[in-house]
Amino acid sequence: MTESGFNSELINRYFKGEYSDNDAAYVEELFREKSKEEELKHFLFRQFYELKQEDDVDKMNLDNILYRIHYDINTRLSSKKEWSFENIIKWSFRIAGLIMLPLVILIGIHMYTDTNLKKETWVEIKAPAWTRAQFSLPDGTTGWLNSNSSVKYNGNFNNNRQITLKGEAFFDVFKDKKRPFIVSTPEINVKVLGTCFNIASYKNENNVEVVLKEGKLEFIDKGLNKSYTMKPNDMVVFDKKDEDFSIKEVDPQKYLSWTEGKLEFRNDPLDVIARRLERWYNIDVEIQGNISKDQRLRATFVNENLEEVLYLLKRTLSINYKIENGNLKPDDTFAKKKVIITLKAN
Repeated sequence: MTESGFNSELINRYFKGEYSDNDAAYVEELFREKSKEEELKHFLFRQFYELKQEDDVDKMNLDNILYRIHYDINTRLSSKKEWSFENIIKWSFRIAGLIMLPLVILIGIHMYTDTNLKKETWVEIKAPAWTRAQFSLPDGTTGWLNSNSSVKYNGNFNNNRQITLKGEAFFDVFKDKKRPFIVSTPEINVKVLGTCFNIASYKNENNVEVVLKEGKLEFIDKGLNKSYTMKPNDMVVFDKKDEDFSIKEVDPQKYLSWTEGKLEFRNDPLDVIARRLERWYNIDVEIQGNISKDQRLRATFVNENLEEVLYLLKRTLSINYKIENGNLKPDDTFAKKKVIITLKAN
């Protein structure tokens, strides 16, 4: 069945976990299109009511959805920002998005089974592009997933507290001296008993970054079989090309502000700014020409759109920018929106 304007069968496959990379790219691009918003809402509501007929739905915990709605309402209404009719409309649509997006995430949680003698179950929690997702693990550990990120863990997690991370996540680990908590990426392991930390491990980026807020944490380099015991305010940066890591002291809040919906820059150079804009807005950023790394930015953005952020960059730094909208590619997937940054002419 094909809905007006989009392929519902492909979306159903995505929800069931039976999708290709092209399917995933199509669905993620579709949910970013404002013109499809109303049709998609109707479609998701039908999916939700069908899902409600299943026995397992009663076991699903939707408290995190309610928490995010309450958090958004309380923080916005307590703000001193002047409320115009336009602001109220924008806020209303964002609240509607908070209701629907966790539903999409919930439906998108995949269960995997092996057909060996012992059935093995895996659970994967995902945050689609341009979203954040709060999660709770079976042992009491809580955290946040950043855009285009996921955590995956075994069904016997309470006995073996090990998860695999793709992308970026913040963890507040439940302390258990007998069972260490291990986060694994292709290059490193992070081993803790109980602590708060952030880890960013994106496939298309050269560095893996671990920032410790509280407690102690053992950083383990898989390739070199080297380890380092981190203390609060430590940041370990693993360079994938050099296959080695470095350590420095930082303000952890700069690297945790994304969990509060803030895009924060603290004296960051343009290449770092570009990388974080790519993740935050799910776009591609290209820097053309020789732009000095001495151009740095201090700013905090909350709910500003891409155009507003780029406009401030243009006024603050000596740059110009051009936005190229993503187009449909020959394989029926959508290219990401692209921002080209150039040096401002004197």
